[in-house]
Amino acid sequence: MTRNNLDRSTSHPDLRCKWILAGAALCFCLVAGAAALAQLPPKPAVPQPAPQPVPKPAVTQPAPPAATQPIPKPPTTKPATPAAKPKEEPKKLPEPVPMQLDTKDGWKIHCLFYPPKEKIRKGTETVPIILLHGWGGQGSEWNYLATGLQTYGHAAIVPDLRGHGRSTTRKERDGSLSTVKYDDLKPQDMEAFLLDLEAVKSELLKMHNASEVNIELLTVVAAQEGCIIALNWAAWDWHWPITPAYKQGQDVKALILLSPTDSFRRMNATAALNTPAIQRQLSLLFAVGAEDRKSLSDASRMHSRIEKLRPSLKNETLEEQRRLRDIFFIAAPTTLQGTKLTDASLRVNRAIVEVIQMRLLNRRDEFRWAERRSPVGG
Repeated sequence: MTRNNLDRSTSHPDLRCKWILAGAALCFCLVAGAAALAQLPPKPAVPQPAPQPVPKPAVTQPAPPAATQPIPKPPTTKPATPAAKPKEEPKKLPEPVPMQLDTKDGWKIHCLFYPPKEKIRKGTETVPIILLHGWGGQGSEWNYLATGLQTYGHAAIVPDLRGHGRSTTRKERDGSLSTVKYDDLKPQDMEAFLLDLEAVKSELLKMHNASEVNIELLTVVAAQEGCIIALNWAAWDWHWPITPAYKQGQDVKALILLSPTDSFRRMNATAALNTPAIQRQLSLLFAVGAEDRKSLSDASRMHSRIEKLRPSLKNETLEEQRRLRDIFFIAAPTTLQGTKLTDASLRVNRAIVEVIQMRLLNRRDEFRWAERRSPVGG
């Protein structure tokens, strides 16, 4: 519609009336509708959920370049400790072996043999040692020394001499057995103590031929009156000549004399002390309790008697003196004598072991083992 037409229509009276009536009707409708809405019940409120906090986005750091990333360290846990091995119990020394030896004149000689501790040295290098008690004593007095010698790999044999300890049975000429104690021994019985040692040596020879000991290293340790028996038997052992067919003697290489005396009742060692074997050839150790004047005097006299017959070592070096020295003397600060000198508080036992080492084991090339069987058997 153009502006002119509009002006004409609005200016027409009929049309104006119609527009006025339409407007009035519209207003009425609006007022009536509003009144009707006002009379309606209020709309229930819809519950709104509580506002939730908006989570912040996680801030991620960019990973460092591969070349700069740290190498992960291994866990610092301690390595498991291996279970401790059970400690091996030290091997016990071999138990003493009881023996009963027969002498040529019918006595039953009781002995204890103390085998050497194992794995110290070969059997053919084992030193056999005879331990002799004094008058009225018995072999059990040597138990402490005998077990000590075992620990060094030596073999000790300990007889009860005839009439002593458990060696009191004698076979008489008629075949009967009698019991004889040392106080009842007659002079001829005392002279025959050497047969007890011969029976012991026969047993050691069996062990020698079985490669269990070396009889060439034979040593005798004696106490008090037993020293007389040891000296006389060593002299007897050395009186046998050496023959190409069979070596019968010259086996005793060392004598160890504790509180020695050279005479007792009908026994005497004067003749033995005059033999070349005792004076010059055997290694000798004298030991005595220095706080007993008589015992000290007896031992000192015997030692001096032999020492002056040995070559002088004054001009030798200390090393040569130690190597060549073959006679020793110990005066222990005690009143103890005889087998009691082996008490642990004294140094006598240690000296015995040292003499055996220096004079026998260090020279074992001179005393080599060789089978010893008699050409006539036995």
